[in-house]
Amino acid sequence: MIVFISGGVRSGKSKMAERCVAALASCRGIVHYIATAKVTDEEMKERVARHQRERSMQPIRWVTWEQPLHVHELLPHFQNDVVLLDCLTNWLANELFHEEGWEKEERCRQKAKRILTTIAQLESSSNALVIVSNELFSGGVPQDIGTYHFMKMLGWLHQHIVHLASHAILVQHGIPIVKKGGSLP
Repeated sequence: MIVFISGGVRSGKSKMAERCVAALASCRGIVHYIATAKVTDEEMKERVARHQRERSMQPIRWVTWEQPLHVHELLPHFQNDVVLLDCLTNWLANELFHEEGWEKEERCRQKAKRILTTIAQLESSSNALVIVSNELFSGGVPQDIGTYHFMKMLGWLHQHIVHLASHAILVQHGIPIVKKGGSLP
């Protein structure tokens, strides 16, 4: 099962995803948190620490994996557990801009396809997979080629993941808007 949760920056999507995971994990083994963000400044360091504190106070036990690149390497660790991947947006950016080639659309598409393959593998090796991503598409078409390819690949991934997902939820101002799958799991 895939639950896809998207929304704008600071919309409440991560909190919504954690609540969804808690509901799914009530009787289903270990809960894994795949954190894809790179800590690049003091503000990000504080956000990560705050999220870790908040998770540590929850009744479920979180196993956190800091994995900004090569998420596929974690696959052997999941055996019918609940997995939260937060977030697809960071993961895609990390993979696209980690090395040369981001200016070529076909290279970007290959990386996006590898991410989609990893997501399918995560779904099959876990009991439930909750994916968080950002909505970045209201600002128009970007001028620079890197941002254009990033947004195009993110949109492509969103469409394919939502097709695979049993639930798709858009979070605005902390309010979930169910786009696919009826009531929240």
